[in-house]
Amino acid sequence: MKGARVLVTGGAGYVGSRLVAYLLTRGVHVTVYDSLAYGAAGLLPFIGERSFCFIQGDIREATALRSAMRSVDVVVHLAALVGEPACAHDSVTAEQVNCDAAIAAMNLADELSVDRFIFFSTCSNYGAASAGAATAAV
Repeated sequence: MKGARVLVTGGAGYVGSRLVAYLLTRGVHVTVYDSLAYGAAGLLPFIGERSFCFIQGDIREATALRSAMRSVDVVVHLAALVGEPACAHDSVTAEQVNCDAAIAAMNLADELSVDRFIFFSTCSNYGAASAGAATAAV
């Protein structure tokens, strides 16, 4: 994967910042696309790295995302409104970000012939589930 160009949406979050660190140690050029809704502290160690680029943007902004996604080999999609309380507080935004924008990002990656689109997430952005719900959905 050395030399690959990877776009990490939501890369300023906990999981994203760890992924960025890992990829940079492997010689990957990493661009993070994030709204910074949860802050930028996780990205501070990478400022000044030659193989690191940051673009501040909302995952729902199709034109900006298209620009960020151009000429990448891989998209790792982590951008999400996380946690049941946040999703319940603003269910419209949760639906737009966690569902609509995720599908749009995947379709955009396909349209731009990105080699690989990886949707990687915790279940936290899906909200609360009852016991056994995961097995019932499978």
